[in-house]
Amino acid sequence: MRNIILTFSECEHYEDLHTYAEDVEASGGMVESHELNYEEETGTLECTVPNDFWTKFKTTDAFEMLENY
Repeated sequence: MRNIILTFSECEHYEDLHTYAEDVEASGGMVESHELNYEEETGTLECTVPNDFWTKFKTTDAFEMLENY
């Protein structure tokens, strides 16, 4: 397991960020903290993820909204 920080675009409210967090968790990750920037419409998730996380996460809708891959 390792820690990563994911930043997502098109994140206008916590419901968007919650949806992205669900995809992280479905891919084997665990969300440790979250932050929403209303002005920039971005959301950040600090996560702990397993080694095979990216293989699974790349197939999710959230991956398309990722800014920092």
